[in-house]
Amino acid sequence: MLTLIGQPVLIAVLVVIEVAVWQVRVAMATRGNKRVAAALGAVNAVISVVALAQVVTHLDRPANVVGYAVGVAAGVYLGVVVDSRLTRVRQAA
Repeated sequence: MLTLIGQPVLIAVLVVIEVAVWQVRVAMATRGNKRVAAALGAVNAVISVVALAQVVTHLDRPANVVGYAVGVAAGVYLGVVVDSRLTRVRQAA
């Protein structure tokens, strides 16, 4: 069993990865990279289900919901940074 602090941190980390992957997947799809986008979509789905299951199973722990929200915010930021760097690499090539 995860601790009261460990579980929200795990949820936040999973959601950071999930949202960042989602943003990169959308960018790849927009650029026509269908196979990469599809593979990232599968990864995204697995991470999403695991993270949401942790939140929904333990709704009595508000820290889990906070961990999810923090993860979304950090994931959006990370996704934008990764997309920006991918765009620069693509333009340089």
